[in-house]
Amino acid sequence: MKKIVPDPPAEKTTETEPSSEQFKDRSALYRAIDFYLTGKQPSPPDELRFYNVSEDVSFEDAQLYLADLLRCASVSADQCGDHLKGADRAMVFSVWHLLEIAKAMVDRSIDCLGVKPSG
Repeated sequence: MKKIVPDPPAEKTTETEPSSEQFKDRSALYRAIDFYLTGKQPSPPDELRFYNVSEDVSFEDAQLYLADLLRCASVSADQCGDHLKGADRAMVFSVWHLLEIAKAMVDRSIDCLGVKPSG
């Protein structure tokens, strides 16, 4: 028996996250563009960063901002967990718990500095 329709092509797996090879390729592209446009290459730690913090930000200010970010993330996780059930709820509350631990450590480091948190 002959097939009228050929076998379908092999399924390609679509990755939701870029592979390390894609990051290396993108990093090389950005280094080349930076070199040819500005004449200087970026420092290695800045190659894959999405956000950079100004050199003018003090340690104390960074800690206070970090405490605020952790507080916001914790509230978000708590609110999301309230609307879930079962394993999904347990997973979100696990993340919430880890955020609370991280926030407690940051708050303690701020206390050691003698700086009062804003929130």
